[in-house]
Amino acid sequence: MSVIFNVKKNTSFIIFRFEGKILSDADLIIANEVLSSNKNWNIVFDLSELSHTNSSGIAFMVKTLTKARINQGDVLLLSPNSGLNRLFEITKMQEVFSIVDSLAAVDNYFKK
Repeated sequence: MSVIFNVKKNTSFIIFRFEGKILSDADLIIANEVLSSNKNWNIVFDLSELSHTNSSGIAFMVKTLTKARINQGDVLLLSPNSGLNRLFEITKMQEVFSIVDSLAAVDNYFKK
């Protein structure tokens, strides 16, 4: 596996932290298992330590966003690096996702 994944739960949202590279669907098996048992659909993908993703990672994020919105939640992207920001710009994902640069911004977003 190319990615390390961990979860931190908060009363208002859940943080999924990714480190390394997402190169295939196999890298996301554990993340999908955690999501399948999830009850809180306010989700933060902490991308501060993710160096690369491909279409598998983007598809995972979009599918999660769809599930979150169906369940009256939302997905935020936290602190993507400049390479990921460029990828989100090229793929127009910055128009789909809210992207924030701090946990304070996450707190403010979910307090609305």
